[in-house]
Amino acid sequence: MKKNSKKNLITDIRIMFRIGAETVKLLTQAGWMNLVVITTMAAILSIFGSLFRSSIALSSFINQIGSDLEISAYVKNNASTKDAIFRIKNLPEVSKVSLTTKEKAWSEMKRQMKVPNISNPLPDTLHVKVKKQEYTTPTIAKIKKMEEIEDVRFTKDLSDKIQRASDISNIVTLVVLFILGGLTMFVISNTINLAIQSKKTEIEIMRLMGVYNWYIRAPFILQGGLYGFTGALLALIPINFVQGELDNLARFLGLVNGTGALNVVMLSVFVLGVFVGAGGSLISVRKYLKI
Repeated sequence: MKKNSKKNLITDIRIMFRIGAETVKLLTQAGWMNLVVITTMAAILSIFGSLFRSSIALSSFINQIGSDLEISAYVKNNASTKDAIFRIKNLPEVSKVSLTTKEKAWSEMKRQMKVPNISNPLPDTLHVKVKKQEYTTPTIAKIKKMEEIEDVRFTKDLSDKIQRASDISNIVTLVVLFILGGLTMFVISNTINLAIQSKKTEIEIMRLMGVYNWYIRAPFILQGGLYGFTGALLALIPINFVQGELDNLARFLGLVNGTGALNVVMLSVFVLGVFVGAGGSLISVRKYLKI
């Protein structure tokens, strides 16, 4: 039993070795076409990766800017400001509440402009910050219902524009992904087709010898996967450049640009590269390799 198991393992290793050797042979025969396909893959993955990273950064910046925008809640004259602060702070969407007393606001107004000698007409103002930009509208609705609050103000137009910018960025990234993914599959499919045609006689001989279909197909699929992997490696250069520029922009705006997103983008680029590369090869194998 152990001998058979050892024998099967050795056989499997030999098969994998021969598949690897066939893949190397295919790459050698492709010659300068390897450079064309890998360069194309690198360019396409660079565009996707750069757009994806920029989209994540834009969403992050928008959330930070949106959460920095303050909701102004005006407390009724006969209401308890402490109660209003307590109730608003307990809202799960709220990250911070600060108070500008009516005395301070009136003093500041008198310092900046000439005002008539009248009693202070201003209310206590609560400045509310939310955890995420999309929490703004529901938070405003909840604050308006509080009996201590007389009125709520917020720069809604700016908030809406910020959210629209984020939505457009996400849509553009998805559209580019589908277009570039299709283009990449087309390029690889045609390259693999050329490789299949160049080995047509060898494939026919192996088929007549009873060689398994997966053994014949595997080198072509691996070839496409290697194209994608190598293209992804080259794509890391421009993606890292984009990361550096985004870091500079974040510092200039006083925002945080996390590095965790870069790891997600790099992983996505490698997965996409290998998946599209092997997928393009599989399409070509199914279409042109009649076995």
